[in-house]
Amino acid sequence: MKRTLTVCFATVLLTTGLAKATAEPALKLHFAGIENLIQREDAKTLKAVWTQKETRTLRTEALGKLARHLATQSGKGVSIFNSILPDIGLGETYLTVAPGERNPDVTFMAEMSKTRGGEWVKRLKQLSTRDGIEPEEKTQAGYNGWQLDYKNGRSVGFGYADGWLLLGIGKSTFETLKQAAQRISDTGRPAPANAEQDLTLELTLLSQLPALQNLLSGKANAVRLTSRLRKDNFFTKAVVTYDEALPASTAKWEIPTRTITEPLASFTAARGVGMATAGSVLGRVQLKPANDQFFAWSQARTKFQSFFAVKVGDPAAEIAGLAKRIDTFKKPGGAGENYIGKVVHDPKKPVVTWGNVPLFAPYLTKANSADKGYVVGGVFPPDPIKKPIPQELLNEFINKKNLVYYNWEITGQRLEKWNLLIQFAAILSDRREQLVNKTKGIEFITSLYPKLGNTITDATVNGKELTITRKSHLGLSALEIALLTRWLDNPQFPKPTLEWPKPAETPRAKPRRIKPRKKPAAKK
Repeated sequence: MKRTLTVCFATVLLTTGLAKATAEPALKLHFAGIENLIQREDAKTLKAVWTQKETRTLRTEALGKLARHLATQSGKGVSIFNSILPDIGLGETYLTVAPGERNPDVTFMAEMSKTRGGEWVKRLKQLSTRDGIEPEEKTQAGYNGWQLDYKNGRSVGFGYADGWLLLGIGKSTFETLKQAAQRISDTGRPAPANAEQDLTLELTLLSQLPALQNLLSGKANAVRLTSRLRKDNFFTKAVVTYDEALPASTAKWEIPTRTITEPLASFTAARGVGMATAGSVLGRVQLKPANDQFFAWSQARTKFQSFFAVKVGDPAAEIAGLAKRIDTFKKPGGAGENYIGKVVHDPKKPVVTWGNVPLFAPYLTKANSADKGYVVGGVFPPDPIKKPIPQELLNEFINKKNLVYYNWEITGQRLEKWNLLIQFAAILSDRREQLVNKTKGIEFITSLYPKLGNTITDATVNGKELTITRKSHLGLSALEIALLTRWLDNPQFPKPTLEWPKPAETPRAKPRRIKPRKKPAAKK
């Protein structure tokens, strides 16, 4: 389910994938604007995060990288983009992306001051001028605007109307801009106000967006996401519609309650369709749950304590099989020949451990004897306290009809753990360039640890619909914040990758040749 809600911050990449689509609007977005949200009395956490130095610094750095990328793509000066990009998302915003003949048609309307609107118009004129074509001034509902029609058939229109910047790319957007200008003249707004939601995102034509389709298991065809800030929390709901009915999970939960112990910082339970993310990870190590269920949790005492448990047919055989597969993986010539550490299999306990690894101590072993058939894995030993998972936590979801996923976390604590876990593979493989420690992103993540509290996410299945709901301080889980920050922090941003580039090899300086000293002449 983390994959599904990742959609809310992945939309910035979508427009490039719509060029070949053949239906009506594929993306519709309305956002209340961050500067409007933090003015509310019930936005204490959001305001604290948005106004802190670490957030401003990371945002400035990411926008600078985006500006350089756009300047390279357009052949224009970077100063043009540096002067307008910081306005995006501050005020109320409408965005629509629809398939065009060759490229997507985009409508963008954003609330901003007259000064900022004038700067946008100035910079858009500079960006739009090419092939000797100058913007043609037009008037609509008493407002001045500009239109350019290029030789390749592409058209651009833009203007500023009483507090709103209006921009359209593609002729099909011009009618929308005209209607918006008239509404602003009549009501002061380009569209009716939405008092129910602060964020609305609608996505269709998912088959045209393979990168997004891969995030949503199965043949999803549409996503509708809404979010409302209330009482210092975002209440988010995402409905994913599929081509075919989804299998509903009817099997009862089999929770290894003696293995999952306090003090907990997070807990996840998944089954059936809800195992999309966990299933892909388990598939890599060839662990297949016998009951189609998966459990994960972390403990609060240290930042290294993260665990998972699955039920298998023969725990001892599964542990031995994993030990053999890791051994093959690490052998010379294998895919993991450069991985550090030593793998030891003890068939008596039974347990397989991966030792001599900095910070971590990965292992897989049998779960508590009361949880028959379960194996438990982690990257650090569990707390010696054996107090079982609270029944109150289990009561939150075990009787909920058609539920396939549940996650609770103390997001600040969990974020500290994910910040380490997403670099775990880099530590094992000794890929030092992937170890990120002193960056603006790490400073930002660290600043969030004491600020973010409980996040609760669940998902239910009903026919062709998968419905995810969440209550959280920022709208995102700890994992999503960690991954988003790593992307923004990446020197290659906005390239869609979490892999950091290898450092350029510094040519070795040639050794200086020391000339032998001349012997002093002998005295006569």
